[in-house]
Amino acid sequence: MFTPSDVQIGRVHSQLDTLAQIGRQPSGGVTRYTFSPDHLQVTHLTAAWMSAAGLDVLFDRWGNLVGHSPGVGPMVMSGSHLDSVPNGGHYDGVLGVIAALEAVTLILEQGLPVRKPLAVVSFIEEEGARFHGLLGSTLAVGQLNDAEIDAIRDGQGVGFRDALADSSFGYPLTDFDFRSDSDSFLELHIEQGKRLERAGIPIGIVTSIAGPTFMQVTFTGQADHAGATEYEDRHDTLLAAAEFIVALRELGTSRFAGRGHMTVGKIAARPNVTNVVAGETIFSVDYRAADVQTAAEMAEAIDELLAVTAARQRVTWHAEIGHQTPPTPARDRIRSAVETGADRAGAAHQPVVSWAAHDTMNMASVCDAGMIFVPCRDGRSHTPEEYVRPEDIATGIAVLANALLMLAQ
Repeated sequence: MFTPSDVQIGRVHSQLDTLAQIGRQPSGGVTRYTFSPDHLQVTHLTAAWMSAAGLDVLFDRWGNLVGHSPGVGPMVMSGSHLDSVPNGGHYDGVLGVIAALEAVTLILEQGLPVRKPLAVVSFIEEEGARFHGLLGSTLAVGQLNDAEIDAIRDGQGVGFRDALADSSFGYPLTDFDFRSDSDSFLELHIEQGKRLERAGIPIGIVTSIAGPTFMQVTFTGQADHAGATEYEDRHDTLLAAAEFIVALRELGTSRFAGRGHMTVGKIAARPNVTNVVAGETIFSVDYRAADVQTAAEMAEAIDELLAVTAARQRVTWHAEIGHQTPPTPARDRIRSAVETGADRAGAAHQPVVSWAAHDTMNMASVCDAGMIFVPCRDGRSHTPEEYVRPEDIATGIAVLANALLMLAQ
């Protein structure tokens, strides 16, 4: 049994602070694109820490880093990622990797018996700032075919395979296969929201990772003179979009309060001229739900709202689904281990939904998977202001260590 006082918080902060200097920006944030010199440097350094902790270090064929304890058979895994968004924070992803390393180190230092090997993982390209979000874990679990991988390119046209081949990991890439070598996966992550901080609760046990759907909606009306056309004669698509956006927010805060999030984040009006009524408006809709039933209800409600809005403003509408991911519920085995681990650590906890996507979603396709959240100040993330209190880090690691130990015994 581990408690927060067992965690070597000085060691943890030394590692976090060291990594925060690599890719550091004048603002204090970090920028580490996948396979960049800074990303490779933090990966090499983390691999060295894994080795110093007594772990065997390897890279899979895609550059995902694994440090595992001796033993055979499927592994009990924990980790996250070391890449970042531009000018990102010091904790997103990185805390999950370092917390996993500390938790596994505590178990090994105490010589506690385990039946299954323990592993610390760092996936490449979680953020998608260079190639594709969740790419490392997507590749690790075999969700892309060769043609799809060949087509992956960054903003400068560099192919993923070429970037991988040009990278130096300090270790040979291996045929390690997450699909057969994973018993379970538990990811510690900052909440990226305010629920835990507001409640004064140090541990969030993730019940589900919401599945996002991205839509592109087009309202088609008629472009007309902004001065000469009477209101009753207009087919104004920008007005229709504005009405829809407000109504969507009201729908999200009433019928779907606590069950889903809906957002319009991008919009373009045509011809986009000051003195012309917009004849066409195209905008995005991002909606996400914690369970498949709610996702289906949201899809139906959005379609109904589009139809009503279009009829009221005398325009037509068309919607296309660009991307759709189903919600990922945490496995009971993982949730039970985290709940017991929190109780043994003396940590208050509450169930939470992850509204952001994480590598755990992909790992859940090949093994039992789940997440632990710790609070971050003001819910800030993807920003230099990202911060987690040392006491919350220690509590999270103690809970993680207890849960990993139970899963491995």
